[in-house]
Amino acid sequence: MKNKIQGFLLFFALLIFIAPKTHAEGISVDAGLTPAQDRIIVRMQYRNIINKMGDNKMVMHMMPVVVAYGLSPDITLMMRNGYRAVGTNETMMEMQNSWMDPFFMGKVKLFRHNTRKYVFGLAGFAGTSFPAWNSSAAKTYSPVLGLNASFRPNYWAFDLNSAYEWGNYHTAEKSSEARGLQLNLAISRNLLIPGADNLVFAPVQEFSFVRSRPQNGETHSFGFISPGFQVVSPHFKFEGLYQIPVNSSETTGVKNGGRLILGVRFMF
Repeated sequence: MKNKIQGFLLFFALLIFIAPKTHAEGISVDAGLTPAQDRIIVRMQYRNIINKMGDNKMVMHMMPVVVAYGLSPDITLMMRNGYRAVGTNETMMEMQNSWMDPFFMGKVKLFRHNTRKYVFGLAGFAGTSFPAWNSSAAKTYSPVLGLNASFRPNYWAFDLNSAYEWGNYHTAEKSSEARGLQLNLAISRNLLIPGADNLVFAPVQEFSFVRSRPQNGETHSFGFISPGFQVVSPHFKFEGLYQIPVNSSETTGVKNGGRLILGVRFMF
């Protein structure tokens, strides 16, 4: 199994190395979405998430939808909502099918430098979820602050996303149930599809790291190595990603399993 995973990662690394110019971005995070002024990007995904507790597992099906609007060349507004369906649940954790709390975010361009050989940009973003449903905890939010960096040297694309989240922040108690640092690096490059002038196949490789510090409990961290791809056209993208968990220091008995992401993206 280990040799198959290594061979799979080597294959995607080779595709990235030999590919020409790219227009792809990261798949597992949304902060990199940047529509032009007065344009709208709609991203719809299906996420299959597996968590393990010993020999038992829990499978969840997530269907998030993201809408991003270019308010100006420097400002992007974004909204995300989704539905969670619980499939197999062999653990003792209680989890029900439910709508997720809506999440609103704003992103502002901080710096951009264009040359003939590369483009480099920095953007800051801030957002929070809102308790909109009956199943939501009263007056509980999950604010996020972050920084997104993009680097486009000729035919390559590098997107680095860093975010800090206060999970389930109680306004009355002025405290959060957990705090977390999230880092994600996405690398991509194009493969032109012969005979299709408006289509590009772009292999994507992501590296993710999460460090969580719960209010009651020990700090733990985990990461993912995630090969994926995007099929890119001027107004449409199809994307897929498989997240392979690595180096989990979780001490509560819950371990991350593999995660599959499939999605489509439209621009209007």
